[in-house]
Amino acid sequence: MMKVDFWLFVLTVFPLRIFAQEATPFNPVPWKMHVIDNTSMGADGAKLADVNGDGFLDLVCGWEEGGVSRLYINPGDGTGQWPYIEVPSPDVEDAFAVDLDGDGFMDLVTLSEGNHQRVTIHWAPADWDAYYDSEKWISQDIPVSIGMTRWMFGRAIDVDGQFGLDLIVGSKDPNGRLGWLEAPEDPRNMGQWKYHAISDAGWIMSIETLDMDGDGLLDILITDRYGDQRGLRWLKNPGIGGWLRSPWENQFIGLRDGEPMFLGLAPVQEWVEDGVPGIIVPDLTHAWLLFFRKAGTWYSETIPYPRFGGRRGKSVAIADMDENGTWDLVGSFEGAEDRSGVVAINGFLEENPYYLDISGKEGIKYDFVVLVDMDGDGDLDVLTCEETAGDGSKHGLGLIWYENPLR
Repeated sequence: MMKVDFWLFVLTVFPLRIFAQEATPFNPVPWKMHVIDNTSMGADGAKLADVNGDGFLDLVCGWEEGGVSRLYINPGDGTGQWPYIEVPSPDVEDAFAVDLDGDGFMDLVTLSEGNHQRVTIHWAPADWDAYYDSEKWISQDIPVSIGMTRWMFGRAIDVDGQFGLDLIVGSKDPNGRLGWLEAPEDPRNMGQWKYHAISDAGWIMSIETLDMDGDGLLDILITDRYGDQRGLRWLKNPGIGGWLRSPWENQFIGLRDGEPMFLGLAPVQEWVEDGVPGIIVPDLTHAWLLFFRKAGTWYSETIPYPRFGGRRGKSVAIADMDENGTWDLVGSFEGAEDRSGVVAINGFLEENPYYLDISGKEGIKYDFVVLVDMDGDGDLDVLTCEETAGDGSKHGLGLIWYENPLR
């Protein structure tokens, strides 16, 4: 058997400082909420893509308990009604748009857990008149994925340099794993898709692709919530060749004893090294953990959750929301009964940060937040999903966004 000795970095995460808990000033007035859709159950995350090339970002959302995924067409100003295309997707956990067959029309990919357990490609009709007709879409499962595990999260990238885009896919126990689905020459030949293992996993919460070691290859950055491999970690791309189809070398960054949720990338200049930005991750019941690398060593800083926020951190994003030249943090929570499910800390790196209650006390279980200009007024709004009603049912607030009052 061929043997290879991998190079290995031993990285230690050094805690630098812990940010202070909130103090005044505090703005308790929630932002205006806009509902894009609340007509199904279990809204489970929103992904962005301009599917029709009109310059406006469209949305994809899976409705887990509703058993469908919907592609919402942006009306142009973000505030009108969003018509949608609907495809079947029982137990859906992730859904996104990507052109997998190269015909110029974006398809949908859904990943399902529960009893359905499969990755499905929903092929778009290659005709704009038919594109907006849900009945004209064709849904096909990738056979090798069926019944393998509970699929949770995916990304589309060209892993092997041939036949277009492949799929990076992650799941949770039982049989938790991270791997890639290799596209065949004809992506519509479903039986020819192949699965290759990258790493065992407990519960993949998020996947990002970026060059972590400066070798020009896209590596995989993940948060793994449970198990022996839990933590914030990355998998080194071995490059084109046979080892691409073997498990990839694992590098831990931190949160080995925590419960890492959805990660966010933090492009703050002093945290960027060799093109790798800072990484910020909610540790479920603890705090936000910020990681950045200096001279090959990872350092961490702790940012406590505000007391008025939910009990369990879900996701986090960083941007200059109020356009004053300082960095702001926006976070979402679950377990937000009688608390705020979406909060912001304006100037969170400054000596006197300013706390905002964005959502108010409406909503209990929020998903990841996306900072994007939804209404075309030039400032960043907050796009998210909320899936649980006060009675415990999955008739939550749905697919929603909060309007930045800056303009």
